[in-house]
Amino acid sequence: MRAFLDKKFLLIIILITSCSETPDNNSNLVNKEEKIIEAVFETPIVLDDEFKQENNLNNWSEFSRLEYYILVLSNSIGGYIENDFNYLTENLNSLSNFSSEILRSEFQLYNDRSEIKGRLKLLNIQIQKTKLNIKDWDKEKGLEELDKILKFYNYSVNIIKSISNDDLVN
Repeated sequence: MRAFLDKKFLLIIILITSCSETPDNNSNLVNKEEKIIEAVFETPIVLDDEFKQENNLNNWSEFSRLEYYILVLSNSIGGYIENDFNYLTENLNSLSNFSSEILRSEFQLYNDRSEIKGRLKLLNIQIQKTKLNIKDWDKEKGLEELDKILKFYNYSVNIIKSISNDDLVN
């Protein structure tokens, strides 16, 4: 009888220890690169033509080019998610050139209002930072920084609209 209980006891110990093991999760098998990334980003504000004409903004060629390349960048973000940073390199280089060019602008509204200058300088800094570092970032970080470019652009447009509307009222 004792031999029978020893065998049963040994069997119970084996069952208990084997049941306490946790099964492998399939999540360990998923590669980080295959993770689905959802692109949520700011939509750039576009000034309508009537507003530009009323406030003489249609004569500010540097801003028009910057606005165009911001829209190109916004439309290219989907391609960045599907491809890699090389997809955006040309757009970021062009945007970088035009954001630097706008800082040397002779446009009166830009030169008269330090708020606009400040916002556009912040935008330029963000564009330069993103252009230089996007190759080192993963896609989530890259999307965050691209979204910041669009946000800084929208801040700039909003301050231009606000100042222009205040000037019309006064």
